[in-house]
Amino acid sequence: MTDKQRVAIDLVRDSDHPDARATFDKLAGGSVGVVNIHRTIANSPTVFARFIGFAHALRFETELDPAERELAILRVLERCDGHYEIVHHRRMGAAAGLSEDELAHVGDAGAPHAIYNERQRAILDFADRFAAGAGVEPEAGAALSRYLDSRQRVELGLTLALYLGLAHFTNSIDVPVD
Repeated sequence: MTDKQRVAIDLVRDSDHPDARATFDKLAGGSVGVVNIHRTIANSPTVFARFIGFAHALRFETELDPAERELAILRVLERCDGHYEIVHHRRMGAAAGLSEDELAHVGDAGAPHAIYNERQRAILDFADRFAAGAGVEPEAGAALSRYLDSRQRVELGLTLALYLGLAHFTNSIDVPVD
């Protein structure tokens, strides 16, 4: 068996492209700053600008509770070996109010840990099924629907799709951990 390698990509440190420059400027003033995933995606300047717009809309313009959003993101990242993103989202989860215990058990296999309330367990169950691509049983869908309205379910699904994709991306493209 051979070791798998990631595809090497240049990290963009500076760019004369107006979309990349404006996006770097926008990120530099934010709470996270410019990190290596940004420097990687900036190789495609126009896509980079749109990508950041989409990611920021999912983070700052949804009706999702930030702690629940981070809990679901972390569950998907744990299931998909999102090594690069996990580091960042553990910090974001703590900043959003997740406890040390909630963060410590987010990757537990099997039924969600008893430290999570019913609402969190419904979200974690959905995130598990989303990461597996296995669809959602009627009971799991009903549980999620008890806690999240249609808009929130769409926003959660799109958020998880983004991070599932990013986990696959960083498992294939060499994005150095910051």
